[in-house]
Amino acid sequence: MKALRFVLVAFAACMFVMPVLAQDTAQSEDTDKWSDLYYVNVPIEKIYPHSLGYMVLYRKNGVDLGRAYLPMEWFTEAGGKGELIRMGPGKTWPYMSIFYEEGQFSHVRLFVRAERSHTSWGMLSSGSQIDDKFAVEELDLEF
Repeated sequence: MKALRFVLVAFAACMFVMPVLAQDTAQSEDTDKWSDLYYVNVPIEKIYPHSLGYMVLYRKNGVDLGRAYLPMEWFTEAGGKGELIRMGPGKTWPYMSIFYEEGQFSHVRLFVRAERSHTSWGMLSSGSQIDDKFAVEELDLEF
């Protein structure tokens, strides 16, 4: 009788301990897989739509402004390097999230106000000669 009781207790312990051990192993494998992916959020000062993409003025170090040129094909291709997310009304100021994988640029997400009348949206002059600036393969920002 004692032997049967011991077998039942051992079986029950295995039923509860094995899933926990398996879960710990799965979590450590996921952690290793995602450890090289990180992102940086950068406030947008102004975003200028262009037929070839978006010119974004962003805050570099809290004072200085940087300029980024994001090609339109990044936002139109499925699984492209860019995603435009339109935010509704509210107090959140537009920003962009730049994602890096293993230290290399992966993709960018622009969080912009949906209404084009918001002060964060700008308009480029018709004579601006910046077409060649949108011929970029990856985003290289100065912080």
